[in-house]
Amino acid sequence: MTQAKELKFAEFCRVLAYWEQHANPDGAAESDMERRARRDVYLTQSVEGMWLGAITLDPISGSIVSDELRRLENELFEADRAKARLELGREPKLHELARTSPQRRADALVEMATRSGTAPADGRRPEPLFSVLVGYETMYGRIVQMANGQVVSPDSLFRWFDSASFERAVFAPGRRVEVSITSRFFTGATRRAIELRDKECTHDYCDLPADQCQIDHIIPYSQGGPTTQENGAVACPFHNRQRYERPPPDG
Repeated sequence: MTQAKELKFAEFCRVLAYWEQHANPDGAAESDMERRARRDVYLTQSVEGMWLGAITLDPISGSIVSDELRRLENELFEADRAKARLELGREPKLHELARTSPQRRADALVEMATRSGTAPADGRRPEPLFSVLVGYETMYGRIVQMANGQVVSPDSLFRWFDSASFERAVFAPGRRVEVSITSRFFTGATRRAIELRDKECTHDYCDLPADQCQIDHIIPYSQGGPTTQENGAVACPFHNRQRYERPPPDG
């Protein structure tokens, strides 16, 4: 009950998934297979010519589709934002953009289909990334989650062994092994470790996934803050900028 009151919704769902896999690993594997069996796509044309549909996907397939749809939607958002900024001569507000978010998602779906039809047959397919978490944080067990934080059972990975990438992250009780670098920016293993640890924007009221966020220093680099795991945190672009915005002067 305490965690249900204190954790963000997405983080609490992950905790429940961790608990389920440790309490009943066989049942968790069966649930994954049952979810995959329920996959379904419905798309039909109405009498007015409009296309109506619905989609049901298992956690892994759904993450692949959702991540790519979101990536293309972000591309369209930046294009709309750049066009509006040029026309207005200032930073536009959301309602001043040419398309709404649902409209951009619809256009992104069409873009996915268009790119699929024009992609070369021998082109390199993107590989989903699975993170295997080992150690104290997962109650001395093994938890598998996708790069976006979606928790899945190990048994569900069998069909992906030849077409996915895997990484292992080791957590230890107390202070973890720290890798320090002198670079100004969080890159490589240090950046990935922070993404796996925080999973999403660390602002209290934001749950944007870590792969869409920035990694910045808690103690600013300009003030001597080191580029280490302990001094790094995940923040979405908006909340990261907000940290450095000065309040307007009084009066």
